[in-house]
Amino acid sequence: MSRPSSRFQSLLRTLRSLPELAMRREVLAERLVDLGPEESLAFLAEVVAGIPRRQPLCLCALEAVGETIASAGEKGPLYELLSDTYRLARERELPAVVNLFVSARAQRGPVAREDLPVDPDLLRLPLGERKFLARGHNPLRLQRLLKDPDPAVLVNLLRNPSITEREVVNLAARRPTREDLQWEVHRSRFGQRYRVRLALAQNPYSPPELVLKIIGFILKKDLRRIAGDGGLHPRVRAEAQRILEEKAAKNEPATEAPVSDSGGEA
Repeated sequence: MSRPSSRFQSLLRTLRSLPELAMRREVLAERLVDLGPEESLAFLAEVVAGIPRRQPLCLCALEAVGETIASAGEKGPLYELLSDTYRLARERELPAVVNLFVSARAQRGPVAREDLPVDPDLLRLPLGERKFLARGHNPLRLQRLLKDPDPAVLVNLLRNPSITEREVVNLAARRPTREDLQWEVHRSRFGQRYRVRLALAQNPYSPPELVLKIIGFILKKDLRRIAGDGGLHPRVRAEAQRILEEKAAKNEPATEAPVSDSGGEA
């Protein structure tokens, strides 16, 4: 497998050496501000160029890029840097980089909390009590709480060691659902699991902004399904197709990166 060019090799290796995503996000944010818009654009272009070939350094950086953009807020040096970088990407017609910044409504929804299927008995309880119960270990109660429409309850559930990946996959695939719930699934400890990412990517209720940040991790066989799914957002389908075309143009081997037991990349 070919490696990224040496231009940003040091930064890419630094990001991969850090054990926590939050650490990678902080380091990348600082480095991007130091680089300025032109060099930041070149870095992002190199990262997305490595995704079709599933280059490990670029896949790791892509995750940090998504978190950095999501945490930039609406003011300050990082926000200004990313705004200028986005403008340059649009001017130079670099759709793969532009898609990293996209914010658009989900293909389906929005869904009001009261329109979600819920457990009426649990919903009568105060929010604080439901949050407390979400930290417990009663399996039947936890199953009922998985239908709670409040993100604060979901956060506690996703931190609960009694919750399994299968339950989170079902949660990510649930229809209808709300965008704020999908974001919490993505931010959780399960958010890096392949099956969870795939469920988020294939759900038309997921915000395109979220899906476009994780679609680079999706394997070719699943990208084909996404590209051909008329129920998904056009930007999501177009990005899946773009990655497939780049894979074909670069004569990628038929075999893909191995998948670990947790469903992510090995």
